[in-house]
Amino acid sequence: MRRLLPLLLSTAFRLALWCLLTSDLSRLNLLIGLVVALLLPRARSRPLPVRLLLKAAGRALLAIPQAYLEALRLIVAPGVVELETSEPATDRALPLLVFLDVFRITLTPFTIVLGLEDGGRRYRIHSLLPAAAPEASEP
Repeated sequence: MRRLLPLLLSTAFRLALWCLLTSDLSRLNLLIGLVVALLLPRARSRPLPVRLLLKAAGRALLAIPQAYLEALRLIVAPGVVELETSEPATDRALPLLVFLDVFRITLTPFTIVLGLEDGGRRYRIHSLLPAAAPEASEP
């Protein structure tokens, strides 16, 4: 039972991707997709800590509305300013957590992860931010 649940979940996910890619829900296409989903090799990885996974998934989901807000700010901004920052990285031994972190960072408009620095403990991030509105000068 312990191995059956991950097998069912990964097969269902792969079948869903197959259906999205082919845009066909006929019985034959579903059967082909099921065969492909079962024949693709499975990744071997250690179990993920649920707490870290939920935290990373929550941060990634919260990044979606933030990305829309930043896009609107960039549309109405008079210009952009380049900025290079760094952010703490998650455990590099867990590829899913690294993917969720990089996804969260690069989802926002004009932001990209340039790489790792400080021995792999921080992401180096390049971003374009809206320029500050010019302040009114007092006479």
